[in-house]
Amino acid sequence: MMQVRLTLAASFADPVRAGDELALAHQLLDGLDQRSNTLLAQVVALIKDAGIPGVSDRAQGLHAEIEAAGLPFLHRFVELALAFHHAVRGETQVGAATIDRLRALTATGDFAYFTDIAHFMAALPLPGPSTIRWTTSEDDVRSSWRGLVQARQEHLLAGH
Repeated sequence: MMQVRLTLAASFADPVRAGDELALAHQLLDGLDQRSNTLLAQVVALIKDAGIPGVSDRAQGLHAEIEAAGLPFLHRFVELALAFHHAVRGETQVGAATIDRLRALTATGDFAYFTDIAHFMAALPLPGPSTIRWTTSEDDVRSSWRGLVQARQEHLLAGH
């Protein structure tokens, strides 16, 4: 379980490392009945591949798997991955629709920071004051998430 979460963290910043970590996660999950972690590993693969064609289609398939598994809390992770993907591709309108779905999925307050992060990645203003208390300034958090998008864009432009 921890390997999948480590891979989730690495997937935004370092897609090459994420590939290695994801392979290890699959190795550790092989033969175990860890459906939520297996699905979360698929989310990691979406984040690792953010910016390349096919991610949105894979996300739709993953949403269907999540529904079939009865693990609706994972939908918000897929939407966060899509928000990253759309930000990397500069798809503002599609990204805004993704943020709207993410907002609905986090309306109870659980993972509400995902919505702020999605705005930061897309370089969009928050619709109002945030209820999230960051450990550093909101501007620093915004800059960090936007920086991950820009780094991925550069990574893709370099042909990786």
